[in-house]
Amino acid sequence: MGRSAVVIGAGITGAAAVWQLGQLGYAVRVFEREQVVGGHVRTEWMHGIPYEPHGAHIFHTTDEPVWRLVTKLADFVPYRHRVVIRVRGQLIPWPIQRSAVSQLPDGAQLVYELNRRPTSVDTTNFETYCVSLLGRTLYDECVGPYTVKQWGRDPHTLSASVAKGRVELRDDGYLDFFRDPFQGWPRAGYGMLVEAMLQEAEVNLGTTVTADHMSDVAARGEPVIVTSALDDFFAEPGALPWRGVRLESTLLRGVTLAQPAMVVNEPALAVPWTRTIETKWALDDLHDISGTVVMREFPGADAKHYPVLDAAGTNLATQASLERRLTAFRRNPIIPAGRLAGYGYINMDVAIRRGLNAATQIATEAHR
Repeated sequence: MGRSAVVIGAGITGAAAVWQLGQLGYAVRVFEREQVVGGHVRTEWMHGIPYEPHGAHIFHTTDEPVWRLVTKLADFVPYRHRVVIRVRGQLIPWPIQRSAVSQLPDGAQLVYELNRRPTSVDTTNFETYCVSLLGRTLYDECVGPYTVKQWGRDPHTLSASVAKGRVELRDDGYLDFFRDPFQGWPRAGYGMLVEAMLQEAEVNLGTTVTADHMSDVAARGEPVIVTSALDDFFAEPGALPWRGVRLESTLLRGVTLAQPAMVVNEPALAVPWTRTIETKWALDDLHDISGTVVMREFPGADAKHYPVLDAAGTNLATQASLERRLTAFRRNPIIPAGRLAGYGYINMDVAIRRGLNAATQIATEAHR
């Protein structure tokens, strides 16, 4: 009998694990709660125009093997992501450039604050980190209110890790959001990439699997990769707090592109949404087509989009306890992988890498 494995979740991590297991000679059965694969990365289309119901997803990586894999399975087109933020009635690049700050109303005062920042960042919490990086006024106008909207809580209760890699001050004129050497966007959307990874697997849609269902979906001793959130896997909703977003999509006819970049951040508390997203920016060959789709992103939805990494570390401690319970599960070897199962905010390349590594771990342990 050939080797087999089970993967719970058909998002991008689960799909990557399935693909790698197939390469290693495993027959794989996949169980996905929703009626469609792709999870939060799946792209939708309206009149031939792409939009993303779970927010903007930009593929960028320094992991060349992952880049080779995704570009082998899907047609990627070049795309360098840019973001702007509305500050004092003007749109300036995000991350913020010092040169843009000086051009704002009362920019001289803002630059004065920047020149008086501490020599090192304060990692006590999210707020101290950002204030030490941007100065108090820029933080209060660009980051503080956005964070209150996004997370629904006081920024000082969040871990500084939430800001690292996402909030910075630049002085080099580099306007692309990411600096990674490999960047692009799949011409047919991310759903097609996920489907390509799942092509050889048995995929069961509309099937929720928890720890209590192991005997129904996996033979004793059969390896299992879990990519669902662990509070869901143990049927303990609410054990881990998550923050979700809701997107409202609007088709604008007779407009080629409606905004100056794919993403426009709206930090002001008077604006109920946090940002607008125009996915059409990713595909140059659509720029001559009339019509576009703009999405407004509203925070506070009942969805597992972002883990809440609190400054006290309480939620990560809960996650660690759930992971220990996985290790203690004796009937099947279970490996958690991905954003949901790892309770972390990770980029797509890392999600794929963790799926690949989980599959490789299964094969390695089978040979011991």
